Amino acid sequence: MSLFEKRDNTQRLSDQDVTVHTALMFHKGWKVSKQEEYVYKFRHQRLPALKPNQISLSGIKLTRVEDGVMIEAFLRSSIEKAVSFDIVDILIVDGKGKFLAKKAFDLSELGELPALSSMPWRFLFEEGDMLADSIPDEGWKIAFEWKRK
Repeated sequence: MSLFEKRDNTQRLSDQDVTVHTALMFHKGWKVSKQEEYVYKFRHQRLPALKPNQISLSGIKLTRVEDGVMIEAFLRSSIEKAVSFDIVDILIVDGKGKFLAKKAFDLSELGELPALSSMPWRFLFEEGDMLADSIPDEGWKIAFEWKRK
């Protein structure tokens, strides 16, 4: 095998260093203007590659709304088949890992996230979801809450 080989969306530098670049998709219910599409494409291109078989959230934007915050994030999958979600606990954390907000979201309305894809989605955290006095404009991350069995 050569030092650098590309198959589909997967790049292999060595057997231990495999990365996957996702394709940008939009939910069929979203109406995205050409300008918004350009912005999403730009932000998507700047995301780091994933390892194979990962599900990831990458925050895009925080908007303050009445009694809460709206987080736009890319829901990303490096799994080679479509993925469906049900109810998922999602957190906003600060740079030190402190939980700032937590909410259970029903992601079944998203439908299937296609294989090797990235889809923007909006998450509304309301006042009752806040675990801290405030959420900073910068330095936050959005993440799944993984529960140990």
